[in-house]
Amino acid sequence: MDSDLIVGLRFLWALRRYVEHTLTLEEAEEQIRTNLLHRDASFLQVMRRGVFGHAPSPYRKLLAHYGITYEDVAAWVRTEGVEGTLGILYDAGVYVTLDQFKGRAPIERPGFSLVTEASDFDSPIFTNYFAAETGGSGGTPRRIRVDLDALGYEAAYALIAARRLGQEIEPYAVWRPIPPAAAALKDVLRRAKAGLSIDRWFSQTDPRMLGSRQAAFTTMMVRTLRMWGARVAVPEYVPTEQASVVAHWLAEQTAAGHPGHMSLGASSAIRACAAAQDLGLDISGALLRVGGEPHTEAKAQIIRQAGARSINSYAMSEVGRIGVTCGNPSALDQVHLVADKMALIQRPPSGHRGDDSIGAFYLTTLLPTLPKLMLNVETGDYGVVEERDCGCPWGALGLHTCIHTIRSYEKLTTEGMHFTAVDLLNLVEVVLPGRFGGAPADYQLVEQEEDGLARVSLIVSPRVGAVDEAALVEVALRTLGARNAGTGMMAEIWQQAGTLRVERREPYMTGAAKIQPLHVRKGAPTE
Repeated sequence: MDSDLIVGLRFLWALRRYVEHTLTLEEAEEQIRTNLLHRDASFLQVMRRGVFGHAPSPYRKLLAHYGITYEDVAAWVRTEGVEGTLGILYDAGVYVTLDQFKGRAPIERPGFSLVTEASDFDSPIFTNYFAAETGGSGGTPRRIRVDLDALGYEAAYALIAARRLGQEIEPYAVWRPIPPAAAALKDVLRRAKAGLSIDRWFSQTDPRMLGSRQAAFTTMMVRTLRMWGARVAVPEYVPTEQASVVAHWLAEQTAAGHPGHMSLGASSAIRACAAAQDLGLDISGALLRVGGEPHTEAKAQIIRQAGARSINSYAMSEVGRIGVTCGNPSALDQVHLVADKMALIQRPPSGHRGDDSIGAFYLTTLLPTLPKLMLNVETGDYGVVEERDCGCPWGALGLHTCIHTIRSYEKLTTEGMHFTAVDLLNLVEVVLPGRFGGAPADYQLVEQEEDGLARVSLIVSPRVGAVDEAALVEVALRTLGARNAGTGMMAEIWQQAGTLRVERREPYMTGAAKIQPLHVRKGAPTE
């Protein structure tokens, strides 16, 4: 039998089992309480089985380099707790950068070097997932992991937000790309498990332009969910420049007396609200759940001017939800850390040990049901972390750690897409000087916010001389998009949105007279 047919049948059966039992509110709340109660034991289970009991684990090799045993970790957890133990491990040198976690850079320590791939960080404990091979750019396949147990777990957050925080607003829509992007796909599956609908699915990427397997995967998923009773819309192509389509849908819901609820990137939300105002459309009462890039006051103000309101979400594609929207926030983007599944410590960014000016986020997974195993993984983000009794339903369940003013210091996060440090460094230090002349220090990427929209400038020193600016942008986007189908999709959306432009000036320097490949200009979303 054809292997694709076998995979399809497996997925069909798995989805039936997945949606045949809809999660209840009582089950959702009990799940969080129980896992908070047992988080120490759960963390040790992950360490015992997924790290020390798994010989290929990069973490095990790093721990062995420092002579740290499972017994050491267990003893620290008993006396210091999970976060205290993670701090001890960090101080010893046990942490991984985001590029290392994604398999884009080797793990380097004095006397230790380890080349890794992204799959090296897959959890050996968790095996209940569906995987599909898709045709990536340049013929490189990309593996989509649909982790049904993990998404079923996260359905609890969606259900509690709907029932306890007043977000049970339908119709509900998404304006996010279809696979290989993961955000919309996961939103669909979480809501299906929670018995919540996806009434419209607008996609910035055209299914007809993707590989046949990617389009077939999405079609099969939607049809199967609908077959077993889930309310899921078929994706429809709405590129960035057609924000008016989304604005009209929001206006139709307001006119019908039930303002819409939509999940989309922060910049996409700005475009939809601006289109509504330009066309004189009433979208008052609409609730926009934004994510994928920093949610700033400038963005929120534009959304409010259109009569809508916004809430923030915080997630990572490899592990899903990191924070859930606070019901009584003290800051615009405040979320509660999902401490039932993740642990977070703050330390200086890698390469800046001893510098406490930025409290970088280092994340660790606590549940054996998560597909990726993280142990002090540096996310490239920073922000304010505090214990707060806010009085909202998340706090009542025991989620007291709050995060706000979330920004990034080593990745571009624009239009809901992100490129990490390794890709940026290769572009400005190797590709552009090699193609257009000059030296690595003559090029820089700068992120800033203008009228609520994140923009990226490609800085080129006047020393480089005359250059074809259109060719610069074309080469930059082609290079950033060349890694796989996912980065190709991100570059396409940047091209649609006109995100990247050329600016002729000297690159910005740090206080230490260094030129970084990524600079965040004052007033930008990652400032």
